[in-house]
Amino acid sequence: MSRPVPVRGVIEGFYGPPWSHGARLDVVEFMAERRMNAYVYAPKSDPKHRDQWRDPYDVEEAARLGDLAAACASAGVRFGFAVSPGLDIDYGADTDRAALAAKLEPLLERGVDWLVVAFDDIPNRAGLAAEQVALVEWLVERVGGPRLTVVPTEYIGTRPSPYLSELGAGLASEVDVMWTGPTVCSPRIDGADARAWRAALGGHPLLLWDNYPVNDAVMASELHLGAYRGRTPDLTDEVDGVLLNPMIQPHASKVALATAAEFLGDPAGYDEAAAWRRAIDATAGPRAEPFGALARACADGPLMVPEQLVVHQLVGVVERALSDPDWGDRLEGLRDELTLLRSAERAYRDASEDPLAGELEPWLVQATREADAGLAALRLVQQVRPVATRDAAGVGRVAAPDAESAMIHAFAMLFAWTGARDGRVVVGGPRFALHPAVVQLDDGRAALDVGLAVREDASATDRLCRTALREYRAWTADASTDVTVDAAGTSVLVDSEGGFRADPAVAVLVTSGGATTRVAAPGAPPFRDVRLS
Repeated sequence: MSRPVPVRGVIEGFYGPPWSHGARLDVVEFMAERRMNAYVYAPKSDPKHRDQWRDPYDVEEAARLGDLAAACASAGVRFGFAVSPGLDIDYGADTDRAALAAKLEPLLERGVDWLVVAFDDIPNRAGLAAEQVALVEWLVERVGGPRLTVVPTEYIGTRPSPYLSELGAGLASEVDVMWTGPTVCSPRIDGADARAWRAALGGHPLLLWDNYPVNDAVMASELHLGAYRGRTPDLTDEVDGVLLNPMIQPHASKVALATAAEFLGDPAGYDEAAAWRRAIDATAGPRAEPFGALARACADGPLMVPEQLVVHQLVGVVERALSDPDWGDRLEGLRDELTLLRSAERAYRDASEDPLAGELEPWLVQATREADAGLAALRLVQQVRPVATRDAAGVGRVAAPDAESAMIHAFAMLFAWTGARDGRVVVGGPRFALHPAVVQLDDGRAALDVGLAVREDASATDRLCRTALREYRAWTADASTDVTVDAAGTSVLVDSEGGFRADPAVAVLVTSGGATTRVAAPGAPPFRDVRLS
């Protein structure tokens, strides 16, 4: 059984440059159109949210937050305000409690009716839970009616701990508690995980702070453009809400938000692939085709391993086809995908009116570099194989690999590959990337899951370039200049210029050294080839 999640929306809780007011309003509108109903303001980069939590917002800042709350209310989206005092609060001190009240009460007067008190990302210690409970009890008495949610200091895992037991036992039953799943950015979360966490907290209402598609801190080189996935439908029966933590890039975050909205609204009927296509169209509009190529190359992250990327799968197709006479046909899928990926930068070059353009720029530049290197690798693969062209009448021309041409293509690939490897952002899988994969040990203590935290040597471009170099090296061990043409088991005469004629109804096999290429009529190699000029 699964149900639509009652509370579904966004928690702006990343470490990174804060969104503009206009971007927040745009995202609220986008969410509301997809029946998402909650937005929590909790950016770690707002000094007055965390580092300077005691400082009240000035009149202009408070008015802007009030405008955001009003815009949410107008769109049918509940607005929550979060404060994170845990770095240095004296939980029992009257002065700090007064500062907290002075911070929150003007916002309540401006229509904020949901408060989130965040105690995350601070050191744990004995007695901390009891002090936090006492502060929350005081706050409930002080502010009265607003909904109150707590982000605990221990917010990951599925096992009980002394801290969680004490916190759950002390908090009022109506106080929500947030949780990020088995780890900080959880690849998979199911109903059993949520039941275990709720039990560890004594049955409190549970909100999932889902750290996707967030790309802050150690993940800033990644752009998480993949669909929402890895959450089982039964999860929705165990949580009272799901709030997604978006990327530093608000408009690019819409891909994940739109797909999550479809899952959270109809978990059992969720079609990930179809939802992803709709989200790309909704996010990019007239540039959906090139943006889709970038999204396919940047779909990996906490919820997807790089090897599942389309470009990685197409590299696998090429690798498996290298001993196949139909290698040329097998190269075309990857050639076309890389060509489209290369077009993305050009599509956004003069799109100053599109807010996506600025957000995507580093990844668009890197996409061109990766595509250039990948296409150069495919050309090198072609250069160490015999090729032919044929017209509809079966008249053709054939050529064996040429040492000078192959060497020139090898250098071209190496130069393009060097450019790709100099890039600082991830497209087509990371060369080295980190994720904040904190998990619970069996006794409830926190630890780093190294397998989840570190991804290295997972670039599709590197994989393809190494494959091309292996093919080039293997060819240099043979480097035959002979070439033969065979049609249905019969040798075809080849003249001194490489010309030949064969029955157009029959595909010919062109052989040089240990490599064979099948060519239909009409037919040509995947790339224009100087050997056939």
